[in-house]
Parts: sequence; C-alpha cells; structure tokens
Amino acid sequence: MIPRRLLSVRVTLLAVALAAGAYAAALPVYLFFRVSRPALALGAATEAITTMSAVFARRDSALNRAVAIVRDLTRRPRPSADSLRLAHDLAAIGRTPLRVSAGAATPQELGAALVSIDGALSRVGNVLEESVGQLERGRRADAAARLATVEQLLRVAHERGADGSRVARAYLTARQGALQAAAGEVRGDAILWLGLGGVLVPLLVLVVRRRVWRPLHELEAGLAQVADGDLTVSVPVRGSDELGRLAEHFNAMTRVLRDRAEEQGRFAAAGELLAGVAHEVNNPLMAIAAHAENRLADPAFEGEQRSEMTQILRQARRATKLLRGLLRFVHATDRDVTNVNLNDVVRGALDLVSYRFGVDEITVGGQLDASLPPVPGDAIKLEQVVVNLLSNAIDALRGVTPPRRLSVDTWVRDGQVSVAVGDNGRGVAPDIAPRLFRPFATTKGRRGTGLGLYISRQIAREAGGDLTLTSPPGFGARFVLSLPLALAQASAPDSATW
Repeated sequence: MIPRRLLSVRVTLLAVALAAGAYAAALPVYLFFRVSRPALALGAATEAITTMSAVFARRDSALNRAVAIVRDLTRRPRPSADSLRLAHDLAAIGRTPLRVSAGAATPQELGAALVSIDGALSRVGNVLEESVGQLERGRRADAAARLATVEQLLRVAHERGADGSRVARAYLTARQGALQAAAGEVRGDAILWLGLGGVLVPLLVLVVRRRVWRPLHELEAGLAQVADGDLTVSVPVRGSDELGRLAEHFNAMTRVLRDRAEEQGRFAAAGELLAGVAHEVNNPLMAIAAHAENRLADPAFEGEQRSEMTQILRQARRATKLLRGLLRFVHATDRDVTNVNLNDVVRGALDLVSYRFGVDEITVGGQLDASLPPVPGDAIKLEQVVVNLLSNAIDALRGVTPPRRLSVDTWVRDGQVSVAVGDNGRGVAPDIAPRLFRPFATTKGRRGTGLGLYISRQIAREAGGDLTLTSPPGFGARFVLSLPLALAQASAPDSATW
C-alpha cells in the first residue's frame, strides 16, 4: 500500500521556499523594528537638545554683549545712538521666547527646565531693554541700578541653564542606555534565531532530499540502466505525488519495453526460421515446376493429365513467387531509395497476404490508377507499410460477420501519390484514435506489439510523406499512405483515377 502524501512535490517546494524566505526576512525586519525605535528616539532627542542649546547659547551671548554695552554706556556722558541701537537689538534677541516644535518629544523634567531657562533669559532681556530705554532718556543712574538687577538675573539664568544641561545629559544617557539594552536583546535574539536556523535548514534539506532529490536520483539511475540495455530495472514508488506517479510510469514503461523486446525477439527468431524454411521449400518447388514444364513440353502429353499438370505448374510458380516475397520481406536490407511504383508495391503486398482472403472469406476491391507516377522511397520498406495495413484490416474484419470487404485504392492528386487501405470492420475506438500512431498503442491486446503503425508512419515520413487515419462513410477504418512525386514527375500535371 503506497502511503498517501498530504502535499505534492510542487507544494512542498513552494512551502520550503516560503519558509526559507520568511526565515531570511524575519531577522532584518525584527532588527529594524526592535532597534530603530530607541535609535530614532536617541537621534530625535539629541537633535532637539542640540538645537535648543544653540538657541540658548545665542540668546545668552547676545545678552552678555548687551550687558557689556550698557555698562560701558553708563560710564559715558553722552551714549552714541549706534551703541544704543545695537544694545536694543541684542536685548531683543535675548528676550525672544523659545519656540519648541510640536513634533518634538521631550520628557516632563526636561521641558520644565527648558521653560525655566527660557523665562530667566526673557526676564534678563526685558530688564536690559528697560535699561537701554533709560539710557536713551539720559537717566544713567537708573540704568546703572537696573544693570545690577540684570546681572543678578543673568546669574540666575546661568544656574538654570546648568540645571537644564544636567537634565538633558541625564535624558540622553537614558536614551543611550535604552538603545544599548535593545542592542543587547537583539544580539541574544539573533543568536537564538541563527541557532533555530541551524536546526531548520538541515530539516528543510532532509525534506527536499527525501521528497525530491532521492526519487530523482533513483529515476536517473534507472534511466541510465535502461540506456545500457537493462530492461529489468524498476524504481521504488515512494508516494502518490508527482514523482511517485513518474516512478509508476517508469516501471510501467520498462515492463512494456521488456514484454515488447521479448516479443520482438520471438518475431526475429520466427523470421529467421521462416527464411530458412522458405529457402528449403523453394528447392522442391523449383524441381516440381521444372518437371511439370518438361512434361508439358511433350506433345504426346494430352488430355486430362495435361490439364492437371498445367495446374500443378501454375500452383508451383505461385508458391515460388510467394516464398520469394517472404524472403524479400523478412531479410533486413540496407536502405535503397529508388523511384518506386506504388501499384507494384500494393500487388507485392497483396500476394504476401492473399492466402488469408479465402480462409477469412474476405472480398478485395478497389481500383489502382494505371497511370500512377513513381515516388522516391525504399520499395521493401513501403511494402512493409502496406503489408502492415492489410494485416491490420484483415484482423479487424475477422471480428465481424460476412460480408467482409477490404478495399485498396491508389491515386495521384496535388503532387501526392496515395494508397488507401480500408475495411468495413468496426473501426477504431474514439479513445484510441488520438494515440493510435504512438509506440505500444494497440487494439489487439497481447497479440499486438503496438509498433506496426508507429513504424509505418516513421517510414512514410522518412520518405517525405505521411500516414493518416480517416473514417469515411461505409468504412470501418481507412488508412491513407501519401508520398510526394519523384523529382522527374514533380512538374508533370496531376491526374487522378478512382
């Protein structure tokens, strides 16, 4: 009992490919999502803190320069308008409020520190702006008093900036720690994943080896043995999947080849025996014919005895002609392509099988075109084709009740010379007709080799023609052998006679 496979070979290979692809893609995807989040958070925090630090540094620098200018102007009797304008601009820069992007993600503690620093710098800028205004009004004493307040507020802003720097460093350190922790987890997961791959890959290789590689290797070895001439080989059928069915077909093929080889061997031996018997029988027949001719040459030999001797001579010559045809048919010869008249081929074939017409009560009809032009081909091989068609028709007619009719016709049309062999048998079954010309296709069961029509079509095609099956009304089966005209006749007008 063959075990039932749940998956076909194609599904198995697809599953293996998908599993390998999923395994190869899962690790980078996991690494991306596992490491990218803390890495992106660290990058975003670093960018935001760097940007804010640059803004605060710029504001602090502007305020420090403004304080220095205001201090210098409080010592002069008359401050210059340019210096006042510069101090005013620098104070405006220092009190510009911090603008935090809506997408910037900052922790609560860091946000509070940034608000505190921003407020301190803004207060310094506001007081410094008031000092500049007093200088513009010529009130240097009040400006100097305000300057002391500015310096005190500036120290407070610096202290809050230092506190904010510590908070920012702590936040960045925490983000970096999260990234390092994720990297450590990823490292462990990657080692575990690679270890899983070390188990999965051999398992997949084992599955492919058992399901695909081993059956293919066995089939390859079997084919090599068949190529070496060993037809006894068979391969194990390991399942009902595609390769299992292929193994079954291979075993069936070798069984058919083995049976056909045995049959061909018996046919070859029978042919050799027939050739020997025909040769031995031919000598007595020649002696009988010679004796009959001598008796008939005597003028005194008259009456009923002369008529009987004439019949003996006729039958001896007919038997001799039949034996010569058999010898010509069974002896293998080299390919000899000449211009052949298919009418002669048909007559020779009919002589070879004519003994069966009387036994099987078969009536032979049809018409041979007397003006049939020659065709290029091997006369012996073409005779083999016609003999095979006649034998098949006779075998088909034996299965029907009389009258049994067999027809042989020849004609020429459209540059093709044709021979048709038809019968009024049961015809060819529709399920067999499409594969009738394939090797080992037969309707005779164990009695047939399944090679006759295949070889006949090959002979026809080697000669540039073809062999086809038709089923016209009034016929059981009708095979038509068509061959091209010989070169000398190819340009002549076609004529057809039925």
